[in-house]
Amino acid sequence: MNYSIQLLEEPKIAQVITSGAWEREVDNAMGLEIMKKMAEWKVNKAVIDMRELQFELRVLEIFQRAETLRDQRREVKPPSSKVALVYNPVSPKVDEDFIFFENTARNRGLPYRVFKQMEDALVWLSE
Repeated sequence: MNYSIQLLEEPKIAQVITSGAWEREVDNAMGLEIMKKMAEWKVNKAVIDMRELQFELRVLEIFQRAETLRDQRREVKPPSSKVALVYNPVSPKVDEDFIFFENTARNRGLPYRVFKQMEDALVWLSE
């Protein structure tokens, strides 16, 4: 799994681009790095482009992913932030998985939303 994190100056948003095969340990490290960069850059919005990321997670793994992200946020204590995940809707199962993740994350107090289009994600982040 590969990723890069950069600051978009206008609007001031952290942009993360992912690719390759999803790996839990890399994703965990990426989550912490994103929060640290956001604090360093003093931004409270991020867009994570997952359109080139390949993964197939079971429902339990998606549920656990939201819990891990919640625990990371408690550990780092980032400023309140909005995170938009942009994914490639390659199948109905992928749609269902992302909707389940969004619901699970929001039920844990995480300000995450999922989008199929980058433009929609950026509009939500700018609201």
